[in-house]
Amino acid sequence: MSQVEYTVIVPVYKSVDTLQQLFDGVEKCMSELNFTFEILYVEDSGSEDSWNELLRLKTIHPNHIRIIRLSRNFGQNGATLCGIDESRGEKIITIDDDMQTPPSEIAKMINFYQETGADVVYAKYSENKTSWFRRSGSKLMKRIFRKSDSGSIGSSFRLIDTHIVDRLRFHAQDHLFINQVISWYTLNAQYIEVEQNARVSGKSGYSLFRLVVMSLRLIMYYTSIPIKIMITLSVLTAIGIASMTAYYIYYQLNKGDSVDLFMISVLLAMAVISASISVFGVYINRIYSARVKKPNYAIKVKM
Repeated sequence: MSQVEYTVIVPVYKSVDTLQQLFDGVEKCMSELNFTFEILYVEDSGSEDSWNELLRLKTIHPNHIRIIRLSRNFGQNGATLCGIDESRGEKIITIDDDMQTPPSEIAKMINFYQETGADVVYAKYSENKTSWFRRSGSKLMKRIFRKSDSGSIGSSFRLIDTHIVDRLRFHAQDHLFINQVISWYTLNAQYIEVEQNARVSGKSGYSLFRLVVMSLRLIMYYTSIPIKIMITLSVLTAIGIASMTAYYIYYQLNKGDSVDLFMISVLLAMAVISASISVFGVYINRIYSARVKKPNYAIKVKM
């Protein structure tokens, strides 16, 4: 297949029933807009049922569907990166496989992109179906990244312009988070409100634990916040230790008390030093990961 105008990338993890609906919706939308397109399903080593369904769809729609199976589970971000590297479209749209975002909203995103000339368009949801805890966590992460000047936290439903796609393909480092790398190359990111449905079947592949871990990785790998926190704590602790030492000397000279505040100060200092070493260890691990070039994904089958 020659280059098309749009590649719609769909990371797939244990979804079966929604895959046909997703194709039908994308096909209808692109036909109405008169754009050439392909749908690139990237199966993230979730289940045989998902892969078998993709094989069936590929047989029925060989001119519009390509499928890839990863050798193991690399997560949504890794699967999306694989799709970006393998895409043939001039522009890219990424969308989840759960049908919470109706494919018809692609038309709204494309029209908005053409009107604004944005480098990337992110979806924001008019009616959030997630829990209060997840919404609060998302708002907190967005605020952290906005304050630290480390880019935006966009959604997984997005449209990416050609020159940004080329930049993403240039990066091969471990722990590459797509939205943060996009923010390195452009400030022209726009947001458009789209509809969000309840999940059709199954449950999210991101448990609360995985979301917390991913948030911590984002903070560690794309901000200097941990180092700044440890620097602040170290300075405050140093001031505290100096004050306690001065007080200890004064108390000993005037009262003759045997309370060993100096030992307490030493223990506090050791605690801060230990915590600081652990943070520095994370950043040293990043350097190691960059040297060994651990892959973000590995393809097992491509059709």
